[in-house]
Amino acid sequence: MHFNTFKRQKLSQYTWVYILALGLIITSCFKDNEVDERVQSIRAAKRAPGVSAHEILSSDTYKSIKVEIHHMEGYPLSSSTASTVINWLEGLVNKPTGIQLVTKAIPAKGKEKYSVQDVRDIEDENRTAYSIGEELGLYILIVDGYFEKDTETEASLGFAHRNTSIVLLGKRMEENSNRFGKPDKDRLEITVLEHELGHLLGLVNLGTEMTSDHEDHENTGHCDNEECLMYWAVETNNIFNTLNQPIPTLDENCRNDLKANGGR
Repeated sequence: MHFNTFKRQKLSQYTWVYILALGLIITSCFKDNEVDERVQSIRAAKRAPGVSAHEILSSDTYKSIKVEIHHMEGYPLSSSTASTVINWLEGLVNKPTGIQLVTKAIPAKGKEKYSVQDVRDIEDENRTAYSIGEELGLYILIVDGYFEKDTETEASLGFAHRNTSIVLLGKRMEENSNRFGKPDKDRLEITVLEHELGHLLGLVNLGTEMTSDHEDHENTGHCDNEECLMYWAVETNNIFNTLNQPIPTLDENCRNDLKANGGR
């Protein structure tokens, strides 16, 4: 009798072990698939600016966009900047289920100058929004320093460094706004962000083909129209030679390029 009881107990234990093992196998397979998709999406987000232009503009692959903004502590965007930029983007892309915005403060690194690799390392440590399923991820980082390639005569306010990635140089932006002879901080932020997003959209001739030749051949990747948002000076401190009143807009040539590549 004791033997039979022991036998039933062993069988019961083995049954539960089997069920548990089977569950772990199924769960493991499911997670492996998730991990594989995420690994692929992370890898796909490490390409050159403009490569994903059609994916961002059209609804062929992705029906929505998640814009993830991380700012280092002490360097948040002005309150109106993000909503203004999102509205601007919505007017250019075909995303039937809309654009979602998430923001977060991350610890400041305290570096005076940042290289492109520094920026990418910080992104890799913190970014969560990647292109998965029908949602495309965009990442914007605001750092607490300057760009290492700045010179005495020309300094970067921001740049697009991957196909879905932008960085703003927060300290440089702060020094060049809300002061006498300088634009308001939100106006400067909006202008630079929209310019860099323009590069992610493939402008000018960076992944979105030109419908007519309007590339500045002395400053490749930019529009030859000084009044256009995609003019080269907009992403540098030289912007103040051209930005007196309104935020620059995309000219007709740039708009035509985007429409031809799947945009509105």
